[in-house]
Amino acid sequence: MGVGDDIAPRFTQKPSLKQEDNGQRLVFHCTLEASPKPDIQWFQGTTPITGSNRIKMRVDPAGGGQSFNVQMEIVNVTQNDAGTYKVVAKNRLGEVSASINLNFSGKISYIYV
Repeated sequence: MGVGDDIAPRFTQKPSLKQEDNGQRLVFHCTLEASPKPDIQWFQGTTPITGSNRIKMRVDPAGGGQSFNVQMEIVNVTQNDAGTYKVVAKNRLGEVSASINLNFSGKISYIYV
């Protein structure tokens, strides 16, 4: 792949959210194209998220040299996990971001800021 093949990050699938294990595990997922491979950063609101024993982040090739599956998994979900999540993908050619809201039904219907 030559320099002419390099591309700024762009989403081919915007972030989606699915609940697993009866709501105890949340998986955020999106797919993007970029070359070179982008750096990925997740945020809850404006706070950067770092990996922990409860939060796992992955970036895996998605069937081609320029496609990537981006995933963040949160286990043992609590009401404190509600809010707006943003994923930012950046390489030397550009940056792209997308947001998704996590709202809980039942005890939390609205989040006031």
